[in-house]
Amino acid sequence: MLSKLMRKGLTALLKAVKLVNPNGFNEVITTLEEHFTLSTHEIAVAYQKSYESALKAIMAGLGQNSFLDARVLGEFVVQVKTDYLPAFAAKHELQDLSVFCNESVAQCQQLLKSETELFSGDDSTLAKNELVALFSDDEALSITELVLNQLHLNKSLREFLLYNDLLGAAILFFLEEELRKNERFKVTLQALQTRGMWQDIRKFKNEWEAGMAQVEVSEQIKPRDEFTQHNSESQRLIQEAVANLKQLPANNPQYSRLMIIGASMLSSLSSKQALLEAEKSLLAAMKLARTEADRALAAFNLFQVQLRNGDFKAALTHLQMAIEIDSPRYALHDVERYPIERILGAGGMGVVFLCQYCLNEQYRVVKCFWESRSGPIKTVFAEAFNMVKIVGDFVPQPIDIGYADPIKQKRAFFVTEYIEGAIDGEAWLKQYQPLNLAEGLTVGLQIARALQAAHQANILHLDLKPANILLIPPSHLPLAPSYRGSGNGDKQTSPLAGGIEGGRKVIQVKIIDFGLARAATSLRQEAAKQRTQTHLSVLGKAIFGTVDYACPEQQGFEEYGKPAVQCDIFAFGKTLYRLLTGKYPRHNLRQRDLPNVPQLYELLEDCVEEEPQSRPKSALKLIERLEVIENSLEADKNHQAEIERERFIKEAQERLAREQEKQKRK
Repeated sequence: MLSKLMRKGLTALLKAVKLVNPNGFNEVITTLEEHFTLSTHEIAVAYQKSYESALKAIMAGLGQNSFLDARVLGEFVVQVKTDYLPAFAAKHELQDLSVFCNESVAQCQQLLKSETELFSGDDSTLAKNELVALFSDDEALSITELVLNQLHLNKSLREFLLYNDLLGAAILFFLEEELRKNERFKVTLQALQTRGMWQDIRKFKNEWEAGMAQVEVSEQIKPRDEFTQHNSESQRLIQEAVANLKQLPANNPQYSRLMIIGASMLSSLSSKQALLEAEKSLLAAMKLARTEADRALAAFNLFQVQLRNGDFKAALTHLQMAIEIDSPRYALHDVERYPIERILGAGGMGVVFLCQYCLNEQYRVVKCFWESRSGPIKTVFAEAFNMVKIVGDFVPQPIDIGYADPIKQKRAFFVTEYIEGAIDGEAWLKQYQPLNLAEGLTVGLQIARALQAAHQANILHLDLKPANILLIPPSHLPLAPSYRGSGNGDKQTSPLAGGIEGGRKVIQVKIIDFGLARAATSLRQEAAKQRTQTHLSVLGKAIFGTVDYACPEQQGFEEYGKPAVQCDIFAFGKTLYRLLTGKYPRHNLRQRDLPNVPQLYELLEDCVEEEPQSRPKSALKLIERLEVIENSLEADKNHQAEIERERFIKEAQERLAREQEKQKRK
C-alpha cells in the first residue's frame, strides 16, 4: 500500500491527465488498472533515487559543482540558481550568502551519506481504490513538508527547502524522469496519450524551448523580441503552442511556466491580437503560479507586454509586483534610492521613470537601459557627464549613475534632474501645434549650437529626434537680464541658452540622451530591418518611426561609411522639419509644408542628402545659415515696420491737412 508521501507525489504527476470527456474518469482508471503495473517497491525505489537527485541538484545550485554531469540534473540546477536562491536570499535578507550556501551544502552531504530510506514498498500493485484515491487527494501538506517531517535540519536550510516547495518540486521533477525509464510506465503513458487523456508536457516544453532558441526568444520577454524575424516553421510552432496551451490542465505542476513560455513566443509576433493573447496567458500564469519565481516572471513579462501597448499604469503595477518578489532580478535601477512614481515614456534605448529621491523627495528622471555596455560605470557614462561641461545649458543636469546589478554590471541606469513644465517635441505637437517660423528658428539654433559644441569635443548624439528634444514653454521660464553670448555679432542671448533673447522670453531647449549613444545600444537598427510597421505594437511603431531620423549609414548601409558628424546633421534636418510642419519626415521633405522661406527649405534639404559628403560639413554651417535666415527675416521685419511707420506718418499728415482745410473753409 502507498504511503501518504508516495501517494502525494503520484497524485501530482497523474493530475497532469487531461479528462477531455468529463465522463471519462472511469476510462482513465480502467486504463491505469490495465497498464500501470509497477509495484509499490518499484515506485519507492524511483522515489528514493529522485530524492537523492533532488539533494544533489540543490547542492549544485548552492555552489557544489561535483554533481553537474547529468543533463537533467543540470536543468534543475539552473532553476535552483535562478528561480529559488536569489529570491529566497532577498526575502530573508541573508547577510552572507556564501556562509548559508556552504552550511546548507554540508547538511545535504550528511543526508546523502546517511542513506536514510524515506520510501518503502512491497511487491503489490495499486488496487483500483488506490488509483481512484490518487485523483481525489486534497491533503494540504506538501511533499516537502512530508519529507522534512522525517529529517533533522537547521532552521535556515529547512526554510530554503520549504521555499516555494523547492524540495517537493525537485523530487517530482526527477521522479518523472525515473518513471520514464521504466518500459511499463512508458506503455501506460502511451495508452493514455492514444486515448486523448494525457499530454506529454515535457515534450511540449522541450519543443517550445527549442523553438525559442531558434528565433532567439527567451522566457523573459525583452523589447527586442518585437523585431524577431519569423519564418513559416517558427510561426507554425507558435500556432501549435497556442492550441496546446488551451488543452493544458491548470493543475499541472508546470502549467504556469508553460503559459509563460507560450506568452513569450506569442509576444514575439507583436500583432495586437498576439499581445492580447500573451497578456491573458500571463495573467493566468501569475494567478496559478506555484512558485514565487514563476509569479515574478509572469509579472515582469506583463510589464513588458503592457509597456509595448502603451498601458503605462498597468505596466508599472506589474513591474512593482515583480520587484517586490525578486528585486535583485527585476529592479531596473536602485528602487530603494529612487522609488518610482510613474512611467514617463519608453523607446528603443530604454524606459524612463519619474522617481522621488529618498533623501529629500525631490523629483528625478531615471532612464533604465534595455542593453548597456559593461565596464566601470564612470567610463560607460563618461560622455554623458562630460556633456555638462561642454553644453550644460542644453542638457538636463546628470545626477547619478549605476547598475541595478553592480556585480554582473547589468541593467544600467542614468539619473538626471526633472525639469518642471518641459515636454518633448512629439508631446508638444500633440498638445500645442507645430512651431511657427520664429519659434522654429530659435529652437533650431539652440539644437545646432549644442551639436557644434559636442562635435568639437568628438561627441555624437546619434539618436536626435523630436522625442529627444525637451521644449520649455516661455511661461515656465523666469525673466532675467539678457547678456552678450558667444554668437555672431551683438546678438543677445541668456545664460539659459535660449531662455531670454533681448529681454523677450522664448522657448528653451534641453536635449536628452546626449552622450548616451556609446553607453547603450538602441533597437532602431532592428526596427530598420522591418519592411512595415503594420504588425508592431505602440512601442514598436514608435521605435520604427525613429528610423525616419536615421541616416543611411545608421541603418546598416555600409557603403555610406561609418556614423559621423553628418548623422546628427541628417537628424537635425528631419527633426526641425517635423517640429515646423507636424508632418512625419518619412520620405522627401515638401516645401509647401514649410513656411514660405526658400532658404530654410534649401537648408533642410541639404541636411537630409543621402550621401554624407553632400550634407553641411558641420553644425557651425547650420548655425551660420540659420542666423542668415533669422537676420534676413529680422531685416524684412524692420523694413516692413519702417514702411508701416512711413505710411502711418503720411496718413497722419494727410488727416492733419484735411482738418486744416476744413478749418479754413469755416
